[in-house]
Amino acid sequence: MLQHTVALLTLASGLHLAAAEGGAVAMSTPVIRELEPSVDHNHCTTRQFQHQTFCHEGVWFVFYSDGTNFRYQTSADGGKTWRRADHPVAPAPNGSSSFDVLTVGDAVYISHALFPQGRYDVNAPYAKDPKRRGEYRHEGRVKKGRIEGRAIRWLPDVTLGFSPDYCNLVRDTGGHLWIFSRQAQQGVAWRTRRPDDVREWLPKAVCIPHKGRHALDAAALDGGKLYAASLLTTEGTLYGNLYDGNAWGPQPTLIARGLTRVAGDDRRLSLEFDPARKRLHLVYVDVQGVLRHRHLDSPYRAEHWRPALASPGRELARGVFTAAVSIDTSRTPCELIITYGIERYLGRDRRRRMGELVARRFDGQHWRGAPVLVSQPETLHNWYPNVNQDTGTGLCVLYSRSVDKTRLGTPLAVMASVLQPCP
Repeated sequence: MLQHTVALLTLASGLHLAAAEGGAVAMSTPVIRELEPSVDHNHCTTRQFQHQTFCHEGVWFVFYSDGTNFRYQTSADGGKTWRRADHPVAPAPNGSSSFDVLTVGDAVYISHALFPQGRYDVNAPYAKDPKRRGEYRHEGRVKKGRIEGRAIRWLPDVTLGFSPDYCNLVRDTGGHLWIFSRQAQQGVAWRTRRPDDVREWLPKAVCIPHKGRHALDAAALDGGKLYAASLLTTEGTLYGNLYDGNAWGPQPTLIARGLTRVAGDDRRLSLEFDPARKRLHLVYVDVQGVLRHRHLDSPYRAEHWRPALASPGRELARGVFTAAVSIDTSRTPCELIITYGIERYLGRDRRRRMGELVARRFDGQHWRGAPVLVSQPETLHNWYPNVNQDTGTGLCVLYSRSVDKTRLGTPLAVMASVLQPCP
């Protein structure tokens, strides 16, 4: 068993109770561990629109890039100790921004990119000449595995014929898998021809036709429907579009303006669907660092957004630089766990917004309970959180922490914070 540097967070001994709207809510004490002490790029944990952590039969699985390979580790004791898998999942010389993880029962699906030329070389001709950028290639792959205790038995990779970039992997209610990505400045999607069969994919469909620099998220709704949303940093706008079970809407809906125009900024969006209420939840951070929330009820048309699109989204917090949403399916109706970053540091490079990470329960209208610190106490250079989708058995936050105060971009430590039960 691989032992790691211990970074145990103790807010106070035992469990705590905090006053909340509607009563007292128990808050667990997070257990924080360092999985990798030094990774040389900032795509090791990627973004809040992907889910690279999950719990299966009491075992936590966390996927990340170590700078060379895409790997996973497991914990069977609530995050106190972690064990690295014997073999890497796939090569990942450029990080894991094209990786996403999806579980269906004991099956695991991963979409990823293969880079035949290895790591991107900033001194190569293709890097210096925009006309030669196409010389640096990457190929799309998808893999399926079966969870066997704390290990995953992988089947051979399937070559996709297309290349995912900043992708999402989603399964609709009919069992079809979808890959959402950005291509030619549009939001696009591919769907499997048959349910739970990754060997054949239909031709791509454009889900967000508005052109720009996309950062996508997508969620499966009821009845085979899906919703895709994208923050375009070219113009600081947020668009969404509905797949009604047969086709995508011809024009996307403008959901919000006044968002970041900084490419690579982590002030983006996160989606989650509550099947009990048939309600889609959207959280995003505007250019002023305000964390906002909207919800969309069936039949999921533009006029059904609340607050109405003529008004700003519901304000939840200020001074925020990132946010990711999970859903607690152990409650009916479901509640959200929102993990967000309180900004404590802003570098000259406007992409480098860092701070403290907290998690808080939200019932769709009000906060329930106080925020729980899920990053190490007295650390201010935490960023890029990634959370598990379903928090019915707890919350696992994968995130990056800068370890050199003079070079905040690299190296980074890969951290895992586990709360059981959720706050």
